[in-house]
Amino acid sequence: MYSFMGGGLFCAIVGNILLVVSTATDYWMQYRLSGNYAHQGLWRYCVSNKCYMQTDSIGKTQSGYSLLLFFNSSYWNATRAFMILSGMSCFAGIIAGIMSFAHFSSFERFNRSFAAGVMFFVSTFFVLLGMAIYTGVTINFLGRRFGDWRFSWSYILGWVAMLMTFFAGIFYICAYRMCECRRGNGPR
Repeated sequence: MYSFMGGGLFCAIVGNILLVVSTATDYWMQYRLSGNYAHQGLWRYCVSNKCYMQTDSIGKTQSGYSLLLFFNSSYWNATRAFMILSGMSCFAGIIAGIMSFAHFSSFERFNRSFAAGVMFFVSTFFVLLGMAIYTGVTINFLGRRFGDWRFSWSYILGWVAMLMTFFAGIFYICAYRMCECRRGNGPR
């Protein structure tokens, strides 16, 4: 049981770190714009070694470029919100997971391993939603307008974080099931 919880806690901590790094960095996508390399994240985009907030327009800040924002702000906001919610629920799951190592419980029917597993699955669901929104909009918009673009390392970290939170949930649910089996075999 403790090995499942330890493995789940390890996956969750790594997943939460990856979620924070993925959400905060500016390398979700790289592309060429008028001969210059550019990259963007959820908060900023950078062209010719100058970075701008996603709410700014390149056309207003640089002459010669008439580029509108790549996405409607609702797509950015949805992706940001789901990534932040994922990080928060993963952190709550980590707290519940750490507390599950302690045997003391003020609620007799409350199992912290189960709560941690559920929080990790909720985190997985939120990151899946955020990544799916970003992927769908990026492919449908950029695939038609730019020939030379690609997803970058921040984006990949988001998918890896999703896998880590999923496996953390699996480990904690397995730990819960093992605990339930032990309770079922003992006297009631």
